[in-house]
Amino acid sequence: MPASSDPTPDARRSPSPYPRSSAGKRPHGEAVDRAERALWFGRPARALSLLDAVPAGSRPAWLRGVALIALGRYVAADDALLPTATRARSVPGAMRCAGERRYGSLALSALGSSARQCGRYDRAAELDAAALAAAGTDVEARADALVGLTADAIGTGDREVAERRLAALAEVAGASWRSTVRCAWVAAELSLLSDLPESAAAAAYRAVRCAEMAQARRHLAKSLLFYGVSVREVARRQAVAPLFRSAAVILRRAERLAAAVEAFPVWGVACRLRQETLKEVAVTGEAVAQNTYTTIAS
Repeated sequence: MPASSDPTPDARRSPSPYPRSSAGKRPHGEAVDRAERALWFGRPARALSLLDAVPAGSRPAWLRGVALIALGRYVAADDALLPTATRARSVPGAMRCAGERRYGSLALSALGSSARQCGRYDRAAELDAAALAAAGTDVEARADALVGLTADAIGTGDREVAERRLAALAEVAGASWRSTVRCAWVAAELSLLSDLPESAAAAAYRAVRCAEMAQARRHLAKSLLFYGVSVREVARRQAVAPLFRSAAVILRRAERLAAAVEAFPVWGVACRLRQETLKEVAVTGEAVAQNTYTTIAS
């Protein structure tokens, strides 16, 4: 698939997807900053170890919850996120400053993600709606909430609602590299739901390029997962064996990256899908031996 012409954020200019003006001035601010860098650009387990020495707070709680979700530890993630999310949802006045309100909303979105990973789409939609209400005008928090709401609608097969939410998300999706990547994920999912695999592959490729520029290996692994699945669906439509092989190569790269950062849920899905794709290569190969060879860059 061709590279997207869309601009991608420069991760080197803003290493965190959530710029902060004063976090480094607070006690333990540097430790939390290091944990956040580890979460986005290193290993979630390393982020957790750095957060162990940090006092409780809205931002550390959100980071801890996201790291646990990345590792597939959903029950522990919910325990970490719930106090901050509950305060943001039921006692808005307890969120004393804009930063606390932001992380309260982000904690609700993360809880929604945890529920969605477990197939609880109704619960996820409830949490994501609360996250959007708590976000106010904060574009980063709004982006997370809208990504969640779009994914919730896709999960229940409600394409019309998903399309509306994706349109709303487009207004805030370029606020950071992370929101750009995650918007491309749900755009790819919606295209797959709509039986438009070529559009899905294009959206997933945008996510791959943005995650590569940000040097965010965990996000790159998941972006490659979406890309590989999308290319496989193109191969199914066209019955082209080399495309199946390309999809398997892409999924293998996703598998290796996920293993490197210990993103176990992504790793498990990539392993399973790669094996399924290799079987389809074998089944399709003889029937399409005369087809033109097509290469998809991994």
